[in-house]
Amino acid sequence: MKLLARLFFALAAVGLLAAFAHAQTDASAPDAPILLELGKVPASSFPALDLEALADEDLRRDADSGLPRRFAVARGIDVSTQASGLWAQADSGDWVWQYKVRGSGAVHLNFGFDQVRLPEGARLDIFGAKGATALGPYTAADIPPHGQLWTAVLDGEDATIQLRVPATGRNQAHLRLTRVGQGYRGFGHFSKVCKSGSCNTDVACLASNDPWNRPRRSVGAYTVGGTDTCTGSLLNNTANDRRMLFATATHCGVGSNSAAQSMVVYWNYESPTCRVPGSAASGTPIARPTTTSQGLAFVAATDSPWGSGTASSRSDFTLIELVTPPVGNSFNLHWAGWDRRPPPTTCGAPADPASTAGLCASIHHPGVDEKRITFVEVNMPLSGISGAQNTHWRANWDPTPPRLANISPMPPVLPPSVTEPGSSGSPLYNAQQRLVGVLSGGASYCNAPAGSLNDDYGGLFAAWEGIGTPTTRARDHLDPLGLAPDFIDGIDNCNPPPAPTGVTAVATAPNQITLSWNAAAGADRYRVLRTLGTCPGTGYVEIGEVTGTGFVDGNVSGGSAYSYRVIAWNDAEECPSVQSSCASATATGTCALPPDFAGLSSATSAGSASQCGINLAWTAATSSCGAASDIRYNVYRSTAPGFTPDVGNLLASCLTGTALSDVDEVGSGVTQHYIVRAEDLAAQPAAGQCGGLEDTNLVIRSAAAFGPDVTSFSDDVESGSAQWTITGSGSVGSNFAIVTTDAHSPTHSWFVPDPSGLSDRQLAMAQPIALPASSSAVLSFAHRYATEANYDGAVLEYSLDNGTTWIDILAGSGTVPANGSRFLANGYTTTISTSYGSAIGGRAAWAGNSSGFIVSRVDLADFGGQSVRFRFRFASDQSVGSTGWWIDDVGIVQGTSCAAGLPATIFADGFELP
Repeated sequence: MKLLARLFFALAAVGLLAAFAHAQTDASAPDAPILLELGKVPASSFPALDLEALADEDLRRDADSGLPRRFAVARGIDVSTQASGLWAQADSGDWVWQYKVRGSGAVHLNFGFDQVRLPEGARLDIFGAKGATALGPYTAADIPPHGQLWTAVLDGEDATIQLRVPATGRNQAHLRLTRVGQGYRGFGHFSKVCKSGSCNTDVACLASNDPWNRPRRSVGAYTVGGTDTCTGSLLNNTANDRRMLFATATHCGVGSNSAAQSMVVYWNYESPTCRVPGSAASGTPIARPTTTSQGLAFVAATDSPWGSGTASSRSDFTLIELVTPPVGNSFNLHWAGWDRRPPPTTCGAPADPASTAGLCASIHHPGVDEKRITFVEVNMPLSGISGAQNTHWRANWDPTPPRLANISPMPPVLPPSVTEPGSSGSPLYNAQQRLVGVLSGGASYCNAPAGSLNDDYGGLFAAWEGIGTPTTRARDHLDPLGLAPDFIDGIDNCNPPPAPTGVTAVATAPNQITLSWNAAAGADRYRVLRTLGTCPGTGYVEIGEVTGTGFVDGNVSGGSAYSYRVIAWNDAEECPSVQSSCASATATGTCALPPDFAGLSSATSAGSASQCGINLAWTAATSSCGAASDIRYNVYRSTAPGFTPDVGNLLASCLTGTALSDVDEVGSGVTQHYIVRAEDLAAQPAAGQCGGLEDTNLVIRSAAAFGPDVTSFSDDVESGSAQWTITGSGSVGSNFAIVTTDAHSPTHSWFVPDPSGLSDRQLAMAQPIALPASSSAVLSFAHRYATEANYDGAVLEYSLDNGTTWIDILAGSGTVPANGSRFLANGYTTTISTSYGSAIGGRAAWAGNSSGFIVSRVDLADFGGQSVRFRFRFASDQSVGSTGWWIDDVGIVQGTSCAAGLPATIFADGFELP
């Protein structure tokens, strides 16, 4: 095809007013760029990036959980079809506009247009060098209502932007390019700071029938502003309307319409095959996918843990709405279910090592690379991170991951999978594949020690009500129908059956309520949901599934009202209806509700030398069937953690108070585990220890009995530096000093910065501490660290010769043996690199980001009979710094022994002493 001689140029940038150009394209490749006359198409060129400097910056950024992962550098530009570029008219009469962009050395480019108007019949394409790769075509149907276009990445350093419009449409067309992302890593490309670790597990390793394949399709990697990246997940809502609600983390920086509109979400970015975890292949990146969605609008967000706001508002949860994909798309999306109930949740290891049944998991894109899955096999408790408190889930990653069906060849041992920078915002799912939180950050990394195999997820339980407004809470958007369920299931891109109608609930017999409803067209099964109380009710849970249009609930308590809703389910589509309207009834018969009881509150040593004892305390239970006088308490005890209460470990029964001092054969230093259950004498069935109905809580509290504690050393850093000596050197940065920038309690702490250069700083106890021969002393200290991960770190050392020789806390010296288990809590997290001159290179240390203060505890039993000094040591390498290390509340406490108690049943045989 030849172009007409009528050519128009808007070339103020290159000083040309008019010119003549010709172009050709291969008719067999209609999407190839029309190559206008060489040298005539105007261009913008950006210099090569300083990859060494970027690597240094990224080491600091990636160690800071409060920042998203960067993959490109933003370049400002102002190019429009009215003021820049080259226009030419083809023989067909179509107008063609072109502009070239070069980002020298870039592995990929992306583009942000803040104004896009395309008339009917127009198309926008962006081509790589020689037309080998392309983005588009974009038509008017692809432009969101906000009029912006943010593109996926285009491989290579060169791009030609081409707009083609019908002969009569040139004056209606308009583009303005204001941002170019000059990429240097991610989406299949290495940088000095490498891609995701090889320890991670591909989602392709899942068996074809594994239930985790459904939420897998809800997860996408995304870019924001063309420079940063995180992970997120589509979520279902109670209307089942497939609104493109996308959950991610607030700290990823999408808390406004402008940021949300610059998002590009990549779907189905996965390895096509399962690469063996831990293998070289698992560390090899793959090319990006072509299925993407653009952000439409900001919806709601709670505060970031690293931002402002109260500790309870920082659940780090954001909802964004994405542009709805075109009809007939091949994205194969899934809108994940969710569960807003608070911790803990149940995650359990299956008996079959190849099974994922009962496991919880996170699905994520570490390092803006292909999708991975990381499992949890233990219950997930309440946690916090940085400035957030009691707003997060703690996921402790499975140290023995499941041996998934598609892993071949299967290695003898699989490495634990983790999350990494780029995984931020990724969903955490419970064992029912329902989202419970989004990733804020944490300690995990490939090859991390057991104590660091964990991360923290902002909880939907905290974000549900959030900060109390529609733009700061999730409730309004995930529950538009106002049904207030505790959880809902996910949904595919399917045709759901209608909701069941005519739902009725009638008390048909004592302790029995019968439900009925009309059949729903296309329904194969029905799920019955129930909650306590009258309609409309909140906190519904599923109690049964039937194929007919009726259900008999025989597990109800006389005198209590129950509300019900029904969901229709289509097997072929795997698709649920929305919930039916509510029906309620009050049950007749006997009261059969257990007491409302939170379980044992505390178990602590009585601290008496004359008799070993452990004091137990709990908050009073509330009777659901009678009066407060009907409540009794049963205490169970075992030396085995995780025990199940039964008559064989019953310590005391039918107590009426809310405390017990256990002196029954309690040995000095022996850990005992306790469960307390409440029993209601007014409830049925009367199968409890006291003739009533016992609750079934499994709250365990543990303690060991000791005599009075003796404090050998204590410093909360509020009274100056008299108990310490400061030594060391460094080419940059300062030494340990008392600061008020952060503290564990009350306001002061020690701090040493992490500089961008060599340093070796020490903070040592000024005087030796004499420990008795049979020591049960424990050293504890609160500390917070934010350092260059794996390169700058901190260690704890000891000296037996008053400071002449210093030894790592885990190593041996003289009569003190080496002991790798000396840390009782929060031990070292990594090994420091030997590559860049660190004074502690090759040693285990604390490094990375602790995400707030943690308390480390050290068993000093091996130091019995010694006079010992302890010191804190921080060392940095020759390049790249971060923030530093805070230390507070240092103490050494010696627990004394106590006299073992006698059996409480000593006189049970009737032979009392005279």
